[in-house]
Amino acid sequence: MPSNIPSELIGNNLKLLSLPAVVEKINNLLEDPNSTTADISHYISQDPVLTARILKLVNSPFYNFPSEIDTISMAVTILGTRQLRDLVFVTTVVSQFTPHDDVQFDLEAFWCHSITTGLAARVIAIDQKNLNSERLFICGLLHDIGKMIMALLLPQEVITLNKANLNKEINIYDAESQIFGYSHGEWATALLESWHFPTSISEPIQYHHNPEECSEFKADCAVIHIANVIANNIQAPISKDDDTLLQQAALDVVGITQNDIENYYEQVYELLDSILQMLYYDVAA
Repeated sequence: MPSNIPSELIGNNLKLLSLPAVVEKINNLLEDPNSTTADISHYISQDPVLTARILKLVNSPFYNFPSEIDTISMAVTILGTRQLRDLVFVTTVVSQFTPHDDVQFDLEAFWCHSITTGLAARVIAIDQKNLNSERLFICGLLHDIGKMIMALLLPQEVITLNKANLNKEINIYDAESQIFGYSHGEWATALLESWHFPTSISEPIQYHHNPEECSEFKADCAVIHIANVIANNIQAPISKDDDTLLQQAALDVVGITQNDIENYYEQVYELLDSILQMLYYDVAA
């Protein structure tokens, strides 16, 4: 059994795996009782590229606000400081990590699948009148981040995993457990704990392949499971190492039907190209 414990290995590589610097700065401002929303707006506005990305996103059909938002201060007023912080995180995390060239890790497939999963989770949440739609978007965006961490910290083992995944009779979770000792969901949880993210984000991510094992956030976990399946069937490039089958139990937990799933496919399709352009292709260019 491999001896690498995710929390220890991540703890030894905190500099490599740190939050985007701008998110850490905003977190510090949010925790500072002497800071104001104007301070946060001013800090973000000093970065013209980040400002442009945020304004482009908040004025897109992703939010569908009735009137144009043309300043960061207006975005703060409408979204609130914490939701804006989450939006900054979404627009910066894509460029934060890059595995070594020796590892066969398809960044485009990874982020396109992750963003599509986040979008699908948000579509489901809004349809279900779930007030946590933005949090679920982040859960979807990060649901496979454990795969990235494995590629960054254990590149040789990932090469072995990629070979094992060529055998379609082997379950990805079984292969990961044999090679790493832990699943990518468990690696993700260790990373999110180092970032001090709440369990409302880490738990749905950890159990998105087996939502029946989720204890506290069962509905959210079921949403991420469903969103992951939608993403794997909606857009190339997809996650080639993910063969998750849709669980009826997950649909029952959320209270949706197969007809609802078809409707979600349509909604995601309508938004997907523009969202991928903003959150991946514009960033990666």
